[in-house]
Amino acid sequence: MPTRFDPLRAWGSVTLAISGFGDGIELRPVLRDWIEFLGGRPGEIVYVDGGSSPSTVRRLTSMLDEGLIDRLELLTPGHFENHRDRCYIQEYRAGRLATLPYVMFIKMDTLPFRRGLDNWLAEDLAALDRPGVFSITHSHQDNPPLGRDGPYIVFDFTSLNYALMKRSVFDRAIEDQIGELVRSNFRGEYPAKIRTEEKFKRMLVEWLWHHQVLNHGLRTLGRAESIDYTINHINKRGRELLRIRRAFRARKGLDRYYDAPLYYRAPRGPILRFGRQIEAAVRTTRDRLLRTLGISSGPNAT
Repeated sequence: MPTRFDPLRAWGSVTLAISGFGDGIELRPVLRDWIEFLGGRPGEIVYVDGGSSPSTVRRLTSMLDEGLIDRLELLTPGHFENHRDRCYIQEYRAGRLATLPYVMFIKMDTLPFRRGLDNWLAEDLAALDRPGVFSITHSHQDNPPLGRDGPYIVFDFTSLNYALMKRSVFDRAIEDQIGELVRSNFRGEYPAKIRTEEKFKRMLVEWLWHHQVLNHGLRTLGRAESIDYTINHINKRGRELLRIRRAFRARKGLDRYYDAPLYYRAPRGPILRFGRQIEAAVRTTRDRLLRTLGISSGPNAT
């Protein structure tokens, strides 16, 4: 029988699971955005850091002291796991630290916004009880959609930028797909059945989820976006992310980004546009002059 949730307190059964490296001044404001998006502080917030510099560690421990984070896992920078190609270990660890029935994975370079739709989380948690539903993710997927299901777009891929699933489903997918690698403490061979390009192997958690969906005939759901509900992977950090965040929260220039695999970029104001036009004109004039003089302007110019 489907689980019933109090729409005003659904977040109490959710662990917010975050993994990152080198996050900075964006940590507090973006985390507060997610809490606002949820409608209340989730029952648990965990953060796994991959061996960042002391400045990031200070920010994280301060947030732990303030109660913004409940569980914090840190690595010494020289640790085996502190490697770009092994960031999947921290992503796995974030899920393993969760103690509540539902896990919501997020990244700190992904921005949420919600206005109204107060029942959204209760609806999404209930959707996880539907036969064949693996997770709720966001609608910005490089993988093409497979169809529609009410307010959702159907996919076969789950993004760590935003993913909501049952903790039991996460545990089963880990065991089914990479159980041996986990038991080797991630010192074993990369699972041969997880097929992807070499440069994408660091996305092991997302790929094992994808294989789990394909192997068991499952699907993922992404809530369709609008001016009142948007989740976008910005793929920026620090002050640049906060600058984009201001425009994102002001709902500026969003239409072309709804349900599209695009990083949101704030509209350029007239002064910035004019400056870029001048810069482009100067660059073109310079290149023409250099060609006239027989001088290369490329990266190997001497």
